Amino acid sequence: MSDDGDDGGGDDGFGVGTAVALGVGGIVGGGIYAAIGIVVAAAGVLTWFAYSLATVVVICCAYSYVKLNDATDSDGGSVTYIEELTGRSTTAGVVGWTLVVGYIGTMAMYAYAFGMYGQMLIGFEYVWGLPIRQFLSVGVLAVFVGLNLLGAGSSAAVERYLVFVQAGIIAAFGLIGLWYGAANFQLRTGFSQLGLNPVIAASVGFVSFEGWQLLFYDQEQFDDPDETLAKGVYISIPIAAAIYILVGFVITTLLPEEVVAAQPEPALLYGGLLISKWLALAVGLAGLISTASAINSTLFSEAIFAKNLIGDDILPHEMGDPDADAAPKRTVIVIGVLTAAFAVLGSLEAVVEFASLAFIVVFGTMCALALTVRDSDDVDVNPIPPLLGAIGSAAFFVMLTWYLYSQLPAVFWLVVVIAAAVFAVEALYFKRETLSEGVQTVEKRI
Repeated sequence: MSDDGDDGGGDDGFGVGTAVALGVGGIVGGGIYAAIGIVVAAAGVLTWFAYSLATVVVICCAYSYVKLNDATDSDGGSVTYIEELTGRSTTAGVVGWTLVVGYIGTMAMYAYAFGMYGQMLIGFEYVWGLPIRQFLSVGVLAVFVGLNLLGAGSSAAVERYLVFVQAGIIAAFGLIGLWYGAANFQLRTGFSQLGLNPVIAASVGFVSFEGWQLLFYDQEQFDDPDETLAKGVYISIPIAAAIYILVGFVITTLLPEEVVAAQPEPALLYGGLLISKWLALAVGLAGLISTASAINSTLFSEAIFAKNLIGDDILPHEMGDPDADAAPKRTVIVIGVLTAAFAVLGSLEAVVEFASLAFIVVFGTMCALALTVRDSDDVDVNPIPPLLGAIGSAAFFVMLTWYLYSQLPAVFWLVVVIAAAVFAVEALYFKRETLSEGVQTVEKRI
C-alpha cells in the first residue's frame, strides 16, 4: 500500500482511498437516486433533519461493526460475528436470510429507479405496448447477471472512479440549487414543523445508508483490513450524509410543498426542479449510471456473501457451489431472478420500506452484540455508540412499522407476508438439516 492510501494499495491490496470511494459510492449510488423521494414525501421540508438523525444512528452502527470486526477472526460480516461471538447458529441463520432478502430488495430498488430515470430521459411510458420502466429494470438486471456469469463482476477500481460521477454530479446539483435558493431568498429550515415526521422519514429511508457494510464481506481485497475499513467507513458515511442533507434541503426548499408531498418517484422529483435543462439531463444520466453501478456492486457482493452462507450451511447448497473461485453462477441467477420479480411486481414504497426494515433489524442486532463484548480483553468498546445505535434502531423499527400499518396497510401486509415467508423457509431448511444430520448419525452407528 502506498503511504497515502490513495492508489489502491499497490501490490498488497486496496488502500483507504478506495475504501472511502467504495463506501461513498455504495451509499450515495443507492439512496440519493432511488430512495430520496420516499424520504422527502414523509419529511417534507425537514428532509435534511431526517437524514441528519439517520446519520447519527448509522455512525453508531458502523462503530459497532468496526469493533466486532476487531473482536473476531472472521471477515464475513454480521453472520460470522454472531456465530463466532455467541455460537448461536440459528440466530446467525436468521440474520443471514434477512440480509440476503434485504439485499434483493435493495437491488430491486436500484433497478426500479434505473427504469424511472430511463423513462424520464426517453419521455414516454410504453414501447410497443410494453411498460418501459419494467422493461428497463429487468433489462439492466439481465445485463449485470450476464456480466457476472461471464466472470466480469464488480471491479473495485472501476467502482472507485465511478464515484466521481455518481457523487460529483449530484453534489454539483445540490450546490447550484443552494446558490439559486439563496440568491432568490427561497431557503427555509422548517424548524416550525418539527414533530414525529422526520423520525418516521429517517426510518423509512434507512436503506439509503446500507452500502458501507458491503466492505466487510470481501476484506481480503484491502491492505491492513482492520485499519483500512475503519477509516473508510468513518470517512465515507459523513461524506455521503453531507450530500444527502444538502440535496434534501435544496429539493424541499425550492419545490412547492404540494409537489414534494405528492412525488415519491426520485426521477420525477429531480425533474421537477428545472434550474437548468442541462443540469436536469446530467442528473438523469448520473441517476442511470449510479443505480446501474449500485446494482453491479451489490449483485457481486451479495453473491459472494451468499456463497459464504452456503459454505456455512446457512443457505441450501442447491443455490450454488461454495467452492467456486468467484460468485457461483447458480447463485447469481437465483438472486437476479428474485430481484427482477421484486422490481417488476413491487411498488417503490414497498421495496424501499421492506429493505429499510431488514437493515434496521440487522444493524440494531449488531449494536446489541457489540455491547456484549465491551468488557472483552481483545477489543476496547465504548458502550455509548452501540447503545445509541441499538436504541435508535429499535425506535426506527417501531416508527416504521407503525407508519406502514397506519398509512400504508397494503405495504405493511406485504412486508409481513415476505418476512413470514423468509422465516418459514429458513426454519424449514434448518429443521431439514437437523433431521438429515440425525439420520446420518444413526446410519453411522448402524
